[in-house]
Amino acid sequence: MSTKAKDKMKKLSEIPVLEENASLKKALDVMSQKRLGIACFVDNMGKLKGLLTDGDLRRLLLTKQSPLPALLVSDALTFGNTNPVVAFEEDEITKLRDVMNEKQIWDLPIVDSNHKLIGLVHRHDVNQ
Repeated sequence: MSTKAKDKMKKLSEIPVLEENASLKKALDVMSQKRLGIACFVDNMGKLKGLLTDGDLRRLLLTKQSPLPALLVSDALTFGNTNPVVAFEEDEITKLRDVMNEKQIWDLPIVDSNHKLIGLVHRHDVNQ
């Protein structure tokens, strides 16, 4: 029997999930609390709207000339990825590993057929 995404994914309670209009400060707080280098943003129906990663934050700090307090109150998702690569719970882990290697990403959101966020697979989870 092959291992599926649903067998390895982190549940919603284990990952940073925020409303799509959450501030950068709120995103940083939740990312730190959950100890993951990613935040997932959803609408009021739970549909995935985008991601913000540690890499996005580094690029933001290196390119934006705005004062830090102004950045912290901004919508976090404006600095993230609103068209992320996703996978489905029945996808095989080997497929996820290939996608993550090809796209050079550490985390892959798992969504249902309606694009509702149901979990997240981290690179370490697919290599076990």
